Amino acid sequence: MNTTISGSPLNRLLIIDDNDEITDILDEVARVAGYDVRCVNHYKDIKSVYREFSPGLIFLDLDLGVDGDMDMSEKGYDGLAVFRFLAENNCDSKIVLISGMEKEKRDQTRAIGKEMKLNVIGSIPKPFSIDKIDKLLLKLKAGN
Repeated sequence: MNTTISGSPLNRLLIIDDNDEITDILDEVARVAGYDVRCVNHYKDIKSVYREFSPGLIFLDLDLGVDGDMDMSEKGYDGLAVFRFLAENNCDSKIVLISGMEKEKRDQTRAIGKEMKLNVIGSIPKPFSIDKIDKLLLKLKAGN
């Protein structure tokens, strides 16, 4: 664990989403809820930020592409690529999927994450309710 970062790892939130407007909103809500937050908007930055920050909680968008014309699996910028990295690094962070994908796809991805021994605790559809995000963050912070 990186000892230069203050606070409990459970209060460290890493937000991974290619849309900076989404990360800005989630960042603001999480900071008000008392979280230390880092945001990643580019796939190439995920590994270094994850290793430096050691988050206890990760909000992960499943669609991290930069080109809307190409299937995510063709580019390797999808949530499953992040899952592989996290599994290889024995990640024990709680993971919440945040995606505009339909519920069935989010549920399938959540099941894959669990098969990879990741602590995927849920998913939230986009567009999301700020109130629901706030309640979730407070609940997780309290350990409920």
